[in-house]
Amino acid sequence: MIPRDTVHDFPSAEAAYAHAAERIAAALHVPGSRRITLALSGGRSPIKLFELLRSDSQSLFKNIPWERVVVCWVDERFVPPDHPESNFGLARKWLLSSLPIPEEQIFPMPTDRPSPEQAAQDYEQTLGRLFASQNDPINSFPRFDLVLLGMGPDGHVASLFPGKPALDEREHWVTDVPEPGMEPNIPRITLTLPVLNHARSTVALVTGSKKQPAFQEARTDPRSTLPAALLAPQGSMAWVTCFSD
Repeated sequence: MIPRDTVHDFPSAEAAYAHAAERIAAALHVPGSRRITLALSGGRSPIKLFELLRSDSQSLFKNIPWERVVVCWVDERFVPPDHPESNFGLARKWLLSSLPIPEEQIFPMPTDRPSPEQAAQDYEQTLGRLFASQNDPINSFPRFDLVLLGMGPDGHVASLFPGKPALDEREHWVTDVPEPGMEPNIPRITLTLPVLNHARSTVALVTGSKKQPAFQEARTDPRSTLPAALLAPQGSMAWVTCFSD
């Protein structure tokens, strides 16, 4: 169930996006010289958020140490990177192409593999190498500094859909979703719930009236099995919402 104190509701989508961007910028201001690990979600919803984050008009965003940011993905559709439904392609167009992040610090999910299952296995190995020096021996899962999420009208987060086997995965870091059960009905690759729940900071942006019923269930029903209700990060969590269209 979503704790009430993690919900930050706004009367307009613009205010919600601005608040989410400020939270993301604050989470990315990690002192020192170590790398900062960020996991991006896909879909069309983050475009306005990406525009704010790459903005030079506000010092809060301009001073993000992008040169230390390592970018991964929460989920991906099993399509080529130049496909209109590619989450990597969207982020590259609207965010990454405008930021001074070294190319070798960007790790898209590999959709050129023979199958989504193979892609998931390979991405888990990539994350294993990336987090090999993680100074957290009691945890068997990677700990991202920041995970950016959305939520679908059915209550799914990442590509973890209600009733699908991927939602129950508790050992692997990454898994495949052969049949998401919603449009676009394209096989997916996704981080698993334990990985999401190990994040140091999570910002979930949820806008639009169609998403309100599922969010209300996840927030108020202690027996809800919706993916949004099962999300319980160990670190800070902010649900930034606006349900007016």
